Amino acid sequence: MAIDRGLTFSGLVSRRRRPGAGRSRMVQPGPQCRTMGRRARPTSIIRHNFIFTTLEGMATNTAFGLVNPFLGVYAIALGASSLFVALLTSAPALANALAFLPAASLVERRKARLPMVLLWAGLHRMLYLPLAFIPFLPTIPGVKAGVLVAIVTLMSVPGAISGVAWTAMVGDMFPENRRGEIFGLRNMYVGLTGVLGTLAAGYLLDIVAFPVNYMLLFIVATAFGALGIAFMSRMREVVPSRESTAEARPGLVSRMKDLLTDEEYGRKFKFFSLSCFVLWFGFGFTAAMWPIYHVEVLSLSNATIGAFATLAGIATVVSSVYWGRVVSRRGNRVVLIICMAGLAVFPAAYMLSRSVSYLYAMQAVSGFCMGGINLAVFNLALAYAKPGRSASAVAVFNMMINVASFVAPFLGDVFYRTFGIELTFYAGTCVRLVSLLLLSRIMDRPFRMIPRVQWARRRRAAISREG
Repeated sequence: MAIDRGLTFSGLVSRRRRPGAGRSRMVQPGPQCRTMGRRARPTSIIRHNFIFTTLEGMATNTAFGLVNPFLGVYAIALGASSLFVALLTSAPALANALAFLPAASLVERRKARLPMVLLWAGLHRMLYLPLAFIPFLPTIPGVKAGVLVAIVTLMSVPGAISGVAWTAMVGDMFPENRRGEIFGLRNMYVGLTGVLGTLAAGYLLDIVAFPVNYMLLFIVATAFGALGIAFMSRMREVVPSRESTAEARPGLVSRMKDLLTDEEYGRKFKFFSLSCFVLWFGFGFTAAMWPIYHVEVLSLSNATIGAFATLAGIATVVSSVYWGRVVSRRGNRVVLIICMAGLAVFPAAYMLSRSVSYLYAMQAVSGFCMGGINLAVFNLALAYAKPGRSASAVAVFNMMINVASFVAPFLGDVFYRTFGIELTFYAGTCVRLVSLLLLSRIMDRPFRMIPRVQWARRRRAAISREG
């Protein structure tokens, strides 16, 4: 059942519940729900899950915003070399790529996903705590940096398992035709807390001396992570029917082949995943170039560079609700190709002017496009998997993204050392443009032999199926 009023936070919260409604955290579909598929959900359950999914995301993203942007700085403070700083990004990406498919196998063997999400997400967030005490280890600084890389890499394994299970779980919680609007609104609140967490962390790191500042930072992040787990435990899982879970038994290779060869979903999932793989490869290819360009070429201050990141984050947050409404009207694919086009030309366009005002505007454009990318990619990763295969689809997709994130920075560094920073930005733009060619393979095209009215009806039907 779709939400029957305008999707605002107050609208979702203010509805009065009937006495005794919603006491169970797990909703087992009845016979009517099984006949209607995953769209049949009571409005009270949707409203309840939206509230606690949003609260959980706000607490969790506060923890991530406090810590994640400063891991590289923390590594340098521990005496890390440039190799260890690079490994801090690439090693977790490799671990994720290796963990996602076994994680999908584990998730699809469980009918109820919420207990699994609570277990593995809790483990992931509790590993922030040992990071707080690395400076106090009785060893040389270089070894401390290695311990940091090892713990962050270890964290990625429970993070991958909980991420796959969480995505599959929330895919069943909300109707497909409202996911764009629901998660657009959720992403706005969640993104805002992440930006505020990063600003608070920067202030704390400046006013408290090392290593006490980082110790306090990781302890506070652990507390917010635990608060997120508490909110998550209040969610009410919509357990899929036995028919859909009974199919999720073949081995990893068989399930991957099934995703790519399925008559209804396979072709679209394949080209959607390949286009995102190339786009994220383009992101990684130029990832190390931004600080080099800002510091060594433009000689910008730390305050200006920090303001760039803050502005991009705010633009991502603000645009989430807008893109959610566009998804509801036009579909995820339209949003994805518009935002992908904007990010594809971004590296080349960024060098057109060295004016700080121009660079601020470009950061706002980047954040605006990332808000649409994040929303459309999440929805399409679920839309292009048939019922019972969402965990495998998310796992395969994330595995490809993490492989790109692991390989691309090394190749980008080699290209930069050989050809310089400007040609690296142009090469990154060319790589990103290839993603548009792959994505065009899943876009609808009107044909002359189809009357316009009939084409419009088919278009509306496609949007209702894929969001």
